[in-house]
Amino acid sequence: MSFHLLTKLSRDICQLFDTAAYYDVIIRVGKGTHAKEFQAHSLILRTRSSYFRANLVGDKAKTEYDKIIINKTNITPSVFEVILKYIYSGKVDFMNCRGQNTLDLLFAAEELGLIEILEYIQDHLIHNQEEWMDTNFIEYHREIFDHDSFKTLQIHYANKIAYNPMCVFENQQIFSPTTLNSLDERGCIKLNEAMWGFIVNWTRSQIPRLSNQVSGWIKEDWDEFKETLEECIPWKSIMNLSWSEFSDLLIPCEPFLPKERFEVALIHHLVKACGSTSIITPISTNHGSTILNICHSTLLSSWIDRKEHKIYRPAEIPYEFKLIVRGRRDGFSPETFHQKCETIPRTIVVFKMNKTNALYGGYNPLDWKFDRTTKDSFIFNFDDNKADINRLTRVAIHKRQGYGPCFGHEDLLAFPNGKQAILWKTNDNSESLPVVDYEVYQVVDKLRRPNFNSSTHEKNGITHKKR
Repeated sequence: MSFHLLTKLSRDICQLFDTAAYYDVIIRVGKGTHAKEFQAHSLILRTRSSYFRANLVGDKAKTEYDKIIINKTNITPSVFEVILKYIYSGKVDFMNCRGQNTLDLLFAAEELGLIEILEYIQDHLIHNQEEWMDTNFIEYHREIFDHDSFKTLQIHYANKIAYNPMCVFENQQIFSPTTLNSLDERGCIKLNEAMWGFIVNWTRSQIPRLSNQVSGWIKEDWDEFKETLEECIPWKSIMNLSWSEFSDLLIPCEPFLPKERFEVALIHHLVKACGSTSIITPISTNHGSTILNICHSTLLSSWIDRKEHKIYRPAEIPYEFKLIVRGRRDGFSPETFHQKCETIPRTIVVFKMNKTNALYGGYNPLDWKFDRTTKDSFIFNFDDNKADINRLTRVAIHKRQGYGPCFGHEDLLAFPNGKQAILWKTNDNSESLPVVDYEVYQVVDKLRRPNFNSSTHEKNGITHKKR
């Protein structure tokens, strides 16, 4: 049996701090007339602090007479006294810590390697110094978000700004594009409807002549609004949105966003959605959930029309994807594929891999009756937030006995010898990948409503051209 009399042990060690008996270290903190010396014991300092453990050995330990001297001019005496008492007693005394002192205590504790108390100091700042922290957060946000150890404060303020921006930006003098960009760069901004609405309203307030009724704005009003808004768009936060968040918040605002940066963000989110496990709306069919979702079909439609760098928006997709074959319904035999698809032009074949979220596939603008050459054919791969496309320039469509759909010169071969797998060419080798499901879609032009008033539209300069 053993007993833990930690209170008595702590009290006895604290006597060393109070009396400084047998001390061998002098720590000089502060500057000028505010400097102060503290006496301490190297054995206790090295045991409790990684900073002192590293600086009380070898050439780093400077001595005067028989004492080791350490200078810490960047820590105030009042803060260091709290830290030194904690090192000896295991207790943090917040009695004399208010506002600035508490934040300085946090920075000092991290510098001295007292990791175990950082969480407690952050909680104290959030729950007991909230008013001071909110008032001074903008001034100190860089330091807070540049320290990986301050996650509690970072999460607290990222959430706070996202759901109630006014709690930090109490007036327009505090908020500015420079402030926003600094917050965004450090991950403080979590863009949502409240935060985006705050940014848009702030932008509008910078142009006093603009009325609240946007329907009355003229072109010059919109141009100035767009120019002002461009300076305070949190692009880093935008890139971290989910597809549904990006689609709901940013796509409706595209006319007011910088074209090139929006295009980059759109492609980024489509690619991320295609390679993730997120549940995205499947493409519209009469056969329930499909392998391809709206983000896949957006990229594929753009690639079909060679719009790799300026892609369609989801609402602009000019094609419908008509499901012809489904592996888990119709089977995986090469004969089934050729029976159902051989005479059908413009098809997309997509394979879902076993035990991964990867998708492989290809597009054939022609039919499958025999070997064909076409530069409009391509194969693709969606996996791990990436979307790769490879246009085929050799034998684009390959009909091989005992195989399903085959693309290129052995670039993608389906169901070799009837196996439920594909052969995917990587460099000079072919990799066999097990398939859990596959689907074949015919790509057809979307039906457009008849234009019964074409003459009127033409007079107004509006024409409808086939993509």
